[in-house]
Amino acid sequence: MLNTSAFPHRLPRNFALLVTALIAGQTFGTTATMTLPALAPKVAQSYGVHSSLIGYQISVLAAGMLFSLVFGGNLSRRWGACRVTQVGLALMTGGAALTVVPHLVFLLFASIALGLGYGLLTPSASHLLMRFTPANRRNVIFSIKQTGVPLGGVIAAAVAPSTALAVGWQWTMAGVAAVLASLVLLLEVQRARWDDDREPRTPLVANPLGGVAIAWNDRALRPLSFAGACFVAVQICLSTFTVVLFAEETGYSLVQAGLVLMVAQVGGVLGRVFWGWLADRTGECLAALSMLALVLVLACVLVLGISASWPVVAAYALFFVIGATASGWNGAFLAEVAKLSPRHAISSATGGSLFFVNVGKLLGPLAFTNVYAFSASYAIAFASLAVPSAAGFVCLVVAQKAVRLRLAGR
Repeated sequence: MLNTSAFPHRLPRNFALLVTALIAGQTFGTTATMTLPALAPKVAQSYGVHSSLIGYQISVLAAGMLFSLVFGGNLSRRWGACRVTQVGLALMTGGAALTVVPHLVFLLFASIALGLGYGLLTPSASHLLMRFTPANRRNVIFSIKQTGVPLGGVIAAAVAPSTALAVGWQWTMAGVAAVLASLVLLLEVQRARWDDDREPRTPLVANPLGGVAIAWNDRALRPLSFAGACFVAVQICLSTFTVVLFAEETGYSLVQAGLVLMVAQVGGVLGRVFWGWLADRTGECLAALSMLALVLVLACVLVLGISASWPVVAAYALFFVIGATASGWNGAFLAEVAKLSPRHAISSATGGSLFFVNVGKLLGPLAFTNVYAFSASYAIAFASLAVPSAAGFVCLVVAQKAVRLRLAGR
């Protein structure tokens, strides 16, 4: 059973700076990964290729993330979690800068660097937050930190296109690189304080699959990780296909369809805070996530009714709810993973759990595309997302049972 007395019950010194720095890292790290897809037509035009090839860039980036999650489990213990966060941001700085070089080979290396760096951010941040966050505020703080993901998406969607039109997409990426580099320097101010638990003799890579093994072998972490994989599949499909649904099946203009996606992203920001607050308020994170899953199931099914005759406000409301649930699970989920992980291996176990989550991230769009190919309806494909949502609910029920057995000493 977890010894909660090991965690602080009052906000430590400079805690606000820590949370602000981690939110900024998550936000602009996400912006760096989502800017190229947001500018795909411009990028493709400059290279003389079809814009659909941006999918390969996302796949390379995802592969880099999985590599970091598998091999980076010991880094926070060896170097300190703050230093690992700096390394991740530095890799992303280099990746964003490499995109400026006008050759597709450099775009390949840039995507690898972006993925490697992005994969380091969440496990190291979980290590830091678990150390310094009071136990009774853990879920909401983790959730606030994770608002950086939808916030990064909002920035990429809202700012990058206009900036690219004004100064060129390469300068847009150069600006992202400059912001990331400044965050590396900001973190250095408190690095010695935040990394005073590092163990330099820890092997650099003791077991590449150690974190995956921790998540797999734990009776509570395994179903919780599977639940995350189910939810992230819905989340990535929401981000990828919302504009297509409204532009092709309801007659919305691209701008109007983009506004629906923006509303969903805002729902994700507010949802992460709400579900984290609810988990802390009730003291039952898994129960809160189970409620989230049931709401998400119902919301996905309701997409079947979407048509051109729907009031715009109704579309906004529905996709706000989908965004608040499909993206709202992440912070509370990470807090619960950290809580259930062995005290000495929070970063490694988080990376292992996120390995399974990112497998869901890879498979979700493929399954969605196949449902659309079979049904020729984006509304039906969206409604089919109720299936992984329901599967996530079942996984959470299994995880709750495992936690009860753990607390009972069985």
